[in-house]
Amino acid sequence: MGPTPLTDTSQPPKPIYAIKLDVFEGPLDLLLHLIQQNEMAITDISIAEVTEQYLEYLNLMELLDLDVASEFLVMAATLLHLKSQIILPTKDADDSYTFRDREELVQQLLEYKQFKDAATTLEYYATDHEKVYGRSIDPTADVEDTREIQIKATLFDLLSAFKYITEREFLVDDYYEEIQEEPVTVEEKMEFLEQRLESGEQIRFDELFPEFASKLDRIVTFLATLELIRLERVVAVQSGHFDSIYLMKRDK
Repeated sequence: MGPTPLTDTSQPPKPIYAIKLDVFEGPLDLLLHLIQQNEMAITDISIAEVTEQYLEYLNLMELLDLDVASEFLVMAATLLHLKSQIILPTKDADDSYTFRDREELVQQLLEYKQFKDAATTLEYYATDHEKVYGRSIDPTADVEDTREIQIKATLFDLLSAFKYITEREFLVDDYYEEIQEEPVTVEEKMEFLEQRLESGEQIRFDELFPEFASKLDRIVTFLATLELIRLERVVAVQSGHFDSIYLMKRDK
């Protein structure tokens, strides 16, 4: 009798590694990312659509065993509350939620985006000697080589890319999982990635996840990438929003 197929692939062995998201971005950053991804205007967001996608990302972060801050869960409850208001509007606002209505959320997002853009501009002027710039750089700027001016990929850019890879590749190997006697640890994968980047060349993010790699190997690779970025030993860059992500060794 052959080996029993692995049918429950929803959860990786725990614990793999604990990555704290507070060193990256918060729930408002994720909302802004989803709004840009869907090419929505902040003043005209679809609460129902954004809520569904927000919950998908939250589930992915929990699947990866990331240390999700409580603020993400509060925002999830708030979005569900706002969605329910649209479906079944009520007269009395509930003060227990972060935002009592859609207009209040929109105003907070507009103010937060303005704050982020200002912070990014200040960061640009503080590091104008580098080739990796913040998101406020004019994407229409006339440059001879667009790869010379790059923007830093955020946590949610990385999650989006990983989500796409998993949706594309996991369909191929849902029936079985490669058996590894000694699974690679996050620390070992970090060392492997740094060795690959030692030459100074950039590596495209999706090239780290070959089709034959197991789900666990992909998850460990993703977590190792996040930790290297958190430790400021590696930087993830793009030529523009939602373009291909490249990893490069950070200059010391």
